[in-house]
Amino acid sequence: MQARLRTAMLTLAAAMASGTGAIAQAQVGQSSFQPAAGLVNQSVGPLGVFRGEGPGWFYFGVNPADRGLGYNGSYMTVGGFIPYAQDDLGGLWAADLRGHFSVNGGFFSNVGAIRKQFIGGTLLGVGVYWDYDGDMNQYPTAGLPGTEEFGQFGHAYNQVGVSGEWLTDFGNLRSNGYIPVGSTAYTVGAPGNPFVGNFLLCQNGLDAALGGADLEVGAYIPGLTDWAGMISVGGYALGNSDYTWSEGSATGEDVVPWFGGVYTRLDMTFLENWDFSLQANNDSYFEWTGFARLTYRMGGSRRRNVPDQVEQPMMRNEHIVRAHQTPVLAVNPVTGQPWNVIHVDNTADVGGNGTAEAPVRTLALGQNLALAPYDIVYVHAGDSATNPYESNWQFQADDQLLIGEGSLLQLNTASCGYRTFFNGNGDLRPVLTSAATAIELRDGAIVDHFRIDRASVAITADGSITRDTYVNDVQITGTGLAGDAGIVLTNLNAGAEVNFFNMSLQNMDLGLFVDGGAGDINFQGLMVNTNSPNASVLILDTIGGTINVNRTTDVLQTPVARDDRFFVSFGIIDTGSQFNAPVAVGFTTDTVVNIGQVLIVRPNDVGALVTGNVGSDITFTNLRVVDSTNEAFFTQANDATSIVTIEGISRLSSASTVVPAFQSNDDATLNINLISLVSAVDSGTNNAIVLQGTSTGFLTISESFLVTNPAPPPPLVPGTILDDVFNTTGVIVTVP
Repeated sequence: MQARLRTAMLTLAAAMASGTGAIAQAQVGQSSFQPAAGLVNQSVGPLGVFRGEGPGWFYFGVNPADRGLGYNGSYMTVGGFIPYAQDDLGGLWAADLRGHFSVNGGFFSNVGAIRKQFIGGTLLGVGVYWDYDGDMNQYPTAGLPGTEEFGQFGHAYNQVGVSGEWLTDFGNLRSNGYIPVGSTAYTVGAPGNPFVGNFLLCQNGLDAALGGADLEVGAYIPGLTDWAGMISVGGYALGNSDYTWSEGSATGEDVVPWFGGVYTRLDMTFLENWDFSLQANNDSYFEWTGFARLTYRMGGSRRRNVPDQVEQPMMRNEHIVRAHQTPVLAVNPVTGQPWNVIHVDNTADVGGNGTAEAPVRTLALGQNLALAPYDIVYVHAGDSATNPYESNWQFQADDQLLIGEGSLLQLNTASCGYRTFFNGNGDLRPVLTSAATAIELRDGAIVDHFRIDRASVAITADGSITRDTYVNDVQITGTGLAGDAGIVLTNLNAGAEVNFFNMSLQNMDLGLFVDGGAGDINFQGLMVNTNSPNASVLILDTIGGTINVNRTTDVLQTPVARDDRFFVSFGIIDTGSQFNAPVAVGFTTDTVVNIGQVLIVRPNDVGALVTGNVGSDITFTNLRVVDSTNEAFFTQANDATSIVTIEGISRLSSASTVVPAFQSNDDATLNINLISLVSAVDSGTNNAIVLQGTSTGFLTISESFLVTNPAPPPPLVPGTILDDVFNTTGVIVTVP
């Protein structure tokens, strides 16, 4: 079809070019044009009976608009303006019949009943039309991922039109009204709501017929009288208020709010039988649109003067104006299939099937529906703030996602790139609880944006993990009493990697517990515990891997999702711990441990403990222990292949008058850099630093080393290596 239109246009252009000489000799009025030698005029020679001296009942034309007002693509027209009666008042009745075939393979038509009557030297016309528009294939989707499910999303529409015109020798006044009837709008999803069925929408769908009106005034151009040139300017108002959005950010609003636009059109008659129109439109909805139209009228043009325009069809929109947006599904770039989303909402009606329109009510039902890799279970906040979801979540396949409403996670799609779909409306966060384990991780899993409250164990992972898994933006809260564990990782395999980003743990009995295994662990976030009966961080019995706790600013980044924000406060704050050490690393083998941003205040025993490690490299960065009851830092029984490091802005203080603030009974290499060390032991009586074993390395205090003066005042005095350091090792001690 495109090729035929191009051929037709070239042919028409050739005809116009070949008739240039005839144009110069054309006369205004009903006088005949000079014979034209153009190719098209020659080709229609046999139709001479319908030439200038005959009735101009039939015409055909081409409209090569790429993007007209509310439609796409070019079309060809076969029309007839057929007088059939005259009434007693002198009015002429005619039928205005137009059939159109578009380059998209669609058909549309206009059928009108017209009455025209002379009033003085002017002509008044009115018409009523029935418009049918079946040009449904205007929006090609071939090759665009995510468009297969709903296709082009085109629909056929019907419309009643009312037209009026007043034609004079100086210019014209025209107006049209357009009233779509029947079903006039179809939607998929809604603005601000990307969910439909079990799908995600990169773009919601809308196809609506717009009603409205236009009004124009036209005047003949003196310099173009030989071509009956007329310029018209006008405006229009369009919209669809018969349908409103029932959900999303535009709830209650018209599917297409009313808007206005302006246009201008140039009409000319170049040669006998040939009319040309060029129109440009502009409005806030469609922006710039327009068309160029070339029409061949059997019997000659009917634009020259008022009498000639009795047989002129009315100027109006031939297409029903459409507002259209093709729905596009979010496609998983890994599988090439649309993302599958199971909805859970504890306020939904009983008996739901997991779609956006009918969520299931419990996590257990959602878990039963999510059976394939990359399935997404989307948990709505519901009323979980007061009625938490009971959770014993276990992923049923690898690479699944468990996402809470309010999440700013960006999901990757092949159809619209990374996109935020789950942010919901307002500051929302589903709340989970569990008498056992709230969430058990699995390979490739992503958990995002929940609060887990008073669970026996909030999140666990074990030896079934063999590769990456992710938890992001999860708040874990406990009672501060025995029995509330935050994260428990047991016997992870070598090569497994468990990542926690933007985490928040508060009032836990046990914060992060790593028990055995050789996996890699990354934790970034905030832990705040007060009077806890257990440790904030406890790492025991590992046999390999790397464990980073608040040592990097990494963010979630996977082939299918990302969250490039680093927004949670960064650190461990443990106050009044009742455990023997709120941060402890013990009995590991060949493990790299990095722990940063630690503040331990008035622990009931030791502040930080490193003990019994073999071949491990253990580093504390920015460690601050304030007024520990016993040692602020204690390292013991680590073998000679282990390394114990304190670096960054690290400060230690102990309130004990008996035990040292720093004690080592070790064979490990020590690399200790402290800003300050304060001990309550009496200077010259007990030692503030005790180094025993066969350790080598250094211990450096850069700013202040203070101990108690037994003869006040003042209570604190600078310590010395001679009086306040006991060292039987090869460690080099440097104090201010």
